[in-house]
Amino acid sequence: MTYDVITRARRTTRRRVTAFCVASAAVAFAVAAAAVAFAVAAAAVACAGPKGPAASPLGPVVQVRPESATDGRAVLPDDLDWADVAGVPVPVSPQSGPRITSEGQARGFADDPGGAVLAAVHIVVRVNPQVGPAVFDPTLRTQVIGADAAAMRVQVAQAYDELRGQAGVADGQPVGRLNATLLGYRILSYTDDEVVLRLLTEAADVSGSSLMVSTEVSVRWTGSDWALLAPAGGTFDQAVTVVLDPYTAMFLPFSAGG
Repeated sequence: MTYDVITRARRTTRRRVTAFCVASAAVAFAVAAAAVAFAVAAAAVACAGPKGPAASPLGPVVQVRPESATDGRAVLPDDLDWADVAGVPVPVSPQSGPRITSEGQARGFADDPGGAVLAAVHIVVRVNPQVGPAVFDPTLRTQVIGADAAAMRVQVAQAYDELRGQAGVADGQPVGRLNATLLGYRILSYTDDEVVLRLLTEAADVSGSSLMVSTEVSVRWTGSDWALLAPAGGTFDQAVTVVLDPYTAMFLPFSAGG
C-alpha cells in the first residue's frame, strides 16, 4: 500500500458516483447521489439468512484458531509505544516487536496476533516509495513474499523514480513524508500461518479534504517471522475501501491492550 490510496479511493468512488448519476438522470441531485453511492459502495449489508448472521460490509466475521484466547480480537500488548516512520506514527512493542530496527528496517515480530498486526503495519509503511530505496528495497526483498512480490518491487521502484523526479530529489534519497494516520485494524481471519486484516487509515488528499480508507493486508508466518503477502498485481489498488464514520467502530484502535 502506498499512501496515495486516498487519491485512488476517491477516484474509484468518483467513477461510481458518475455512473449512478447518469443512470438516474438526476443532475440536480448530484450531491444526494454521491451520498447514496458512498453508502452503497462502503456500507451495503446483506440481510441475515435463517442459518447465519448478516455479512459485514468490510469482510467476513473473524475466524480464529480454536486455542486462541483473543475472543476474535488481536489484542495488542500493554507495552505499546510509538515511533515515526517517514511521518507516520507506527506502534512498537518490546513484547510483540519489532525487535530489530537498524538501518530503517523492522524485523522480529512475535508469533501471535499482536505480532502479526504490528508486522503488517511496519512492512506496509516501509514499502512506500517515499521512504527511499535504502528502506523499501531490503523490505521488499526480504519481507514481501508471494507470486506478485516481483511485480510489487517493480511498481514501487517506478513510483519512486516518478516521485523523486517531480521533487528534484537525488537518487537514493527519501522523497517527502507520508502524512497519514493509522487509526485502527480489524482481523478478518487468523490461523497459525496466515493473518488477513484491514488497516484503517486517515489522510488528506490534494484538496486538503480528509478521507478514511481501509486496506486489506495479508501476512504469513515464514517459520521465523511474519512477511507481507504481495497483493494481486503488486499494488493495493483493489484492496482499498472507503470507510464512512458509522463503520469505523468495526475497527479496533491502535492503543495499548487494544
